[in-house]
Amino acid sequence: MSVQWAYPFCYWLFKVNLRIFAKVRTEGQENMPAEGPLIVLCNHLSNVDPAIAGVAMARRPGFLAKSELFRFPPLAFFLYGYGAFPIERGRADTRALKWAARRIEKGGAVVLFPEGTRSRGKGLLKAQPGIALLASMTGAPVVPVAITGSEPLQNYLKVFAPVAKLHIRIGKPFTLKTDGKTTREQLDRFTVESMSRLARLLPPEYRGEYAGTVDMPFEVTADKSPS
Repeated sequence: MSVQWAYPFCYWLFKVNLRIFAKVRTEGQENMPAEGPLIVLCNHLSNVDPAIAGVAMARRPGFLAKSELFRFPPLAFFLYGYGAFPIERGRADTRALKWAARRIEKGGAVVLFPEGTRSRGKGLLKAQPGIALLASMTGAPVVPVAITGSEPLQNYLKVFAPVAKLHIRIGKPFTLKTDGKTTREQLDRFTVESMSRLARLLPPEYRGEYAGTVDMPFEVTADKSPS
């Protein structure tokens, strides 16, 4: 795994700032594994969501972030130090997926924002296929994390004064059911079921594209049995 020299201080600073400026309610903390391979599936409302997802975990995760952020060398240097890796949106970026898979297979956690961009509170957007590909590549459990209330935190500088009422709901881990060979149809279904699990954790007005899936039966995902 890459050295995350910037993460410990940023994590501590943001956690302190949350205590000062924000009201945070967290549910389902017991569902977040403290160790072992893990994919964290998160909705995306603001630029500060990666930091919010980080404080919901008792471990040091990696992140896939849009490649545009890495075009400015000083910012890219910081992002790599924070634990982020660039991903090209709108296509299956095999380089980014291989980076994430290697980290997960070594027992690490990676946070994904499968919508690919911020919804800004307008409801879940259609997910890109990375979540299904990564789950298929690694066999790792997925934990859905639903964030609400972060819409005021659009500017990155808001990490220093995150004035907001945040609600973080952590769902139960689930896995891709497979017999070793996964079809395209199964991967597409996995994406929808994953987003359905995330939508169930969100208020109706945040469900967007997946509002109609919250009652769907699960065919290719299964709750992860306690270890």
